[in-house]
Amino acid sequence: MRVAVIALSLLLAACGFEPMYGERGGAPSPATQAMAETRIALIPDRIGQELRNQLLDRLTPLGPPARPRYELVVSVSERLDNLGIARDDSATFGRLTVTATFTLRDIAGGRPVYAGQSKWTNGFTKVSSHFANLANEADARSRALREIGEDIRQQIGVHFSKSGA
Repeated sequence: MRVAVIALSLLLAACGFEPMYGERGGAPSPATQAMAETRIALIPDRIGQELRNQLLDRLTPLGPPARPRYELVVSVSERLDNLGIARDDSATFGRLTVTATFTLRDIAGGRPVYAGQSKWTNGFTKVSSHFANLANEADARSRALREIGEDIRQQIGVHFSKSGA
């Protein structure tokens, strides 16, 4: 068993594997450091506030950077489709699609260094209670924004890892 663990460790070291978010020699990885130096611009509307909070938790968990090197600008939109139409023309299922388009730019030069998009779709059951439908829709939106926040973090982390930020 010990031999297998040692062999696996040597194989991973030999192939150049490096953790994207981990520490190296007690210091944060270049990707983690670059994300911590990213200012997240305000995003309009309630859905934007919620997404921005998700991004703040993921990119800058220790607080906003004192001297940011990068700025992340995000726009977000959503689309609600009513599906599963019953005989009385009421919808029995809702599909919420949230799309975020983002640009990461270098503050000093003002030029974009990475741009991307993240899209997430969640479904929810519609019932006869209007309040329950609002709660189900809000829950679907929150789940989508959590996933989009994580996806944006991963995309930016891969960018910084590849660029050697």
